Amino acid sequence: MKDRDETVKRNVPRFRKQPGGPCKPYPFLRYQDTHRYKEGDFLDILESGAVDLIEPCHEYKAFIHTANATKMSKFSFEVVRFAAACMNCRTNGTIHLGIGDRPEFTHGEVLGVNVEDREVFRTELKSAIDTCFEGKNRAAAHICIKPPRFVEVLNRNMTLSDKYVIEVDIEPRSTICEETIYHTFNVKKTVWSKRKVQQQCYVRDRVGCRNLLKQTKLITCANPMLEYERFVALMAKLVQLRQQAEEECLSSIKVHTQGSQLIQTITGGSKSLDESSFDHYVIVTNKSHPPQLESMGFLMELNPFVVLDFDPESSKHGLQHYFTQHRTVNSLLPQEYKESPVEDESRSTQPTSWIFCNGGFENELPSDIDRWSKEKGDSVEAVARLLCQDVLPKKRVLLVFLLLSTVSNEIDPLVETFMTFFQELKGTDQILCICDCKNGFTSWRDKINVQRRIDVTGRCVYELSLAEVNDTILSLSSKHQTKHVLSSVGGSKVFLDKNFENSLDTLDVLCVNQCVGENEDKLAIEEDFYKGEEVSWWNFYYSEQPGSTPFIKRDKLNFMVEHIPDMCSWRRACVLLNLMHAPRCGGTTLAKHALWILRDKFRCAVLKDRDFEFPEVAEQVVNLLTYKNEKHLPQVPVLLMVDQFGDKEEVLDLQKMIEKECMKKNIQSRSAQVIILNCMRSESADEIEINDTIFLKDNLSDNEKKLFADKLVEIEETHKNAQQIFDGFMFMKNNFTSVQAGGSSYKTMILVGILVIVINLILILPTWF
Repeated sequence: MKDRDETVKRNVPRFRKQPGGPCKPYPFLRYQDTHRYKEGDFLDILESGAVDLIEPCHEYKAFIHTANATKMSKFSFEVVRFAAACMNCRTNGTIHLGIGDRPEFTHGEVLGVNVEDREVFRTELKSAIDTCFEGKNRAAAHICIKPPRFVEVLNRNMTLSDKYVIEVDIEPRSTICEETIYHTFNVKKTVWSKRKVQQQCYVRDRVGCRNLLKQTKLITCANPMLEYERFVALMAKLVQLRQQAEEECLSSIKVHTQGSQLIQTITGGSKSLDESSFDHYVIVTNKSHPPQLESMGFLMELNPFVVLDFDPESSKHGLQHYFTQHRTVNSLLPQEYKESPVEDESRSTQPTSWIFCNGGFENELPSDIDRWSKEKGDSVEAVARLLCQDVLPKKRVLLVFLLLSTVSNEIDPLVETFMTFFQELKGTDQILCICDCKNGFTSWRDKINVQRRIDVTGRCVYELSLAEVNDTILSLSSKHQTKHVLSSVGGSKVFLDKNFENSLDTLDVLCVNQCVGENEDKLAIEEDFYKGEEVSWWNFYYSEQPGSTPFIKRDKLNFMVEHIPDMCSWRRACVLLNLMHAPRCGGTTLAKHALWILRDKFRCAVLKDRDFEFPEVAEQVVNLLTYKNEKHLPQVPVLLMVDQFGDKEEVLDLQKMIEKECMKKNIQSRSAQVIILNCMRSESADEIEINDTIFLKDNLSDNEKKLFADKLVEIEETHKNAQQIFDGFMFMKNNFTSVQAGGSSYKTMILVGILVIVINLILILPTWF
């Protein structure tokens, strides 16, 4: 079928604009990324057929000449045809509507289309899938064909254009498609013709989609279906190639330290904002996206001295609009700041100078990117030089480039501004770059490198989401240290929202700063534990406070805290470590001690009750895994402790349910995402240990005996009659035997003996009469 754009194109004036620069396509399978297109730029990816099955192939449709009456049918036809071709060829793909192609446009040119109601497109696509795919294949088609994504298009001067590029991603996962051939039908959802319905089998061929069934009808040979039959015969091999490609691209836990790097850099090494090495912070930023503003609280804590803002719409619905709801600012144009000398005042009292570097204030119009340097570059450069000459040399100041949008052009104002600061500061030691995503970092690094051969990688934070950046910086202030904190990637931190924590009602979540800022009766907690009550997090917390001896470390503990991180490399979504222990020998305490030590490397939790429904537990475990971390695969693993299961098969069922939930949330990884620490009683702890099983015997080693003896000395300093009342501690200290005759355990034995004698007498007395 010919491109339906041709039906009305002759009636539309020829559209041609001077193209901008190359840009990257929106990340595959993403919806919340801070990525926009700029009108006139062009995607640097060519339309293609299947590449390696994982790298998406692309197809461009201008979609600007389509009449409103046929827009929806055009949309559904193009998407279904492209999707079926990708699914049959088992290749990922993205179709872009609002992207031009030759000969009318530059290949991949960003045009954008007007979208009045996004929901109409979503509904139309769902209906088209139900109409055009066979009934047995509809469910798979709904999974493989993702919902439409609407990517905003900016004008050349960085203002919003009210246009979008409509994109649909196709992901034919091998577990969904298996060896199915996907046929489609050209039946409209409201028109049912009596003629024979035409069947199609689309495949992706070089730069387009081809219907094998249509083509074979033109072949005059004994078997007109020969090409189609060959394709069907090769499907098993194609499925195998897809499986191999998926296995090769599975992510693994990437070890980086960008959270720690952020803490070190933002505080100048002090690791505390209250004692920061910097007196002032200067922020340089560009256009924000609405979701990013939810993670800008750290700016209030930094209380920037000056902000250089290149977003001309910042005061309407951008970063300045958000900031002024919490802080007072002094809004200026660059030339106005130039005329106002910098005053030497405390950063806590002086309002932030907010400089609009590309218009948007006092009726100054924004400039296109290719005219900015001529129209506004000199005044912004003067501000940068003034800051370097009058502020930065005299004060301990950190310059933060907060890149909220991708810098995709070498003449972008931010690139020029960076070069000015680099020259004035003679290096990057006072510069930190925070990038919203890795793609944004790569583009920024490359643009800087092209200009001056400078590698800014070491001064950039890009592996963290803005939520992680925000919470990590806020956690460095004493104002926020009582908020519950979870570990996140690269040593970063995220706050645990109270409502979210309450939603995890099957789990007892262990936070990085557990017990900090709270108060409990230390003596009462210790007494309960030493009498035999289950250990609490407070026991570990108080043992780390000044004046206390460390919590007793069982011999197995070091092995566990070293072995559990190694299990992250096991190639299964959920893995299992069994801690088998004899009754009353400290198995639960040992397991919780391991969680306490590993709480800054894992997201740790304890299952509250083994009777909870496993699907509910699995869902909450995966929610904990992905909390404030959706953009990162794999995530910081969850370490889940389960206790008192009577049957190991139940634990295996929970493991399978967690893996099923990971698959449901499209979490695919070649390394473990959840580690279950199964603490289970065993009457026999003399079995041989294997890779996934540890045995804790009811017999103390010589080292453990010494630790218990030393601990008793400390206990007796604060607790009277410790040996008589702390029978739980003494039972273990005496190598799992009853305490001495004066102790409560001995008294209990006497009472039990008397009770046995009484019962025997009651049974025997009737026979005497």
